[in-house]
Amino acid sequence: MRIAVVGPGAVGCFFAAQLTAAGHEVISCARRPFDTYVVESETVPMRAPATVVTDPSAVGPVDVVIVAVKSHHTESAGDWLRRLCTASTVVVVAQNGLEGEDRVRPFVGDASVLASVVYCETELVAPGHTVHRSTGFLYLPDSVAAHRLAPLNSDAFAWFRPTPDYVTELWRKLGSNVAMNGLLAITRRTRRVLGEPGVGEIAVAMLRECWTVAALEGANLHPDDAERLVHAMAYRSNDGGSSTLYDRLAGRPTEHDAIYGSFIRAAARWGVPTPMCETIRALLAAGDAATC
Repeated sequence: MRIAVVGPGAVGCFFAAQLTAAGHEVISCARRPFDTYVVESETVPMRAPATVVTDPSAVGPVDVVIVAVKSHHTESAGDWLRRLCTASTVVVVAQNGLEGEDRVRPFVGDASVLASVVYCETELVAPGHTVHRSTGFLYLPDSVAAHRLAPLNSDAFAWFRPTPDYVTELWRKLGSNVAMNGLLAITRRTRRVLGEPGVGEIAVAMLRECWTVAALEGANLHPDDAERLVHAMAYRSNDGGSSTLYDRLAGRPTEHDAIYGSFIRAAARWGVPTPMCETIRALLAAGDAATC
């Protein structure tokens, strides 16, 4: 299979590097050229040659597209997607939030589009160069298109993981993003801040809002478990950050609408109030306006 990664940022660079090192033909569609993938990692360090294209007119159809641009950059990736996709292409949307599939569909014609749940804690420090802290795989809805990606997995690691309970995995990850990402960006602190008095309580309140809706959506999650998860996030041995924190520190726009906005819109459809999440979304939006 020929694979294109649209947006080799922190997540895209990690998967492009892993798939290249596994022997697959990978093209990175980027704004800036680079010639080497570097993954700093305690578990999967690697260096691999990179094939990078910076002009959409220079690419043609591929078998698999991984859309790894941030949600608010999806439209700007439209020219890439229109040239890369045919009816036989599988498009994997590696973005946070609930609405990635709808954002991408207008640009890919009759291609198969798969939403995904991204587990990959990484930080981009230079073009092609990412620092990896933990995990590195995508949950996919269990489908024929998802199983077409099985040959891309290595003997040692399954990057693409179809699951029959995708709804639960989707809302579990969204819950962790809702509880953590905004607070880390606002405080400019790593996940340890969730263990401080008052901050953890805010995280628990947001997670309860999120998982109240998750249960209505059919996820096997319960708001009463919120305190346990927030405590686990605060005291993990790996004191990492989040993509929203790294974007805020770099002066880039955050994914506040993809994470908080998509959840608030879903909650509104069920008539569930979300005052805490609405507050955090407003604060992130105001911070973006001031720094970006």
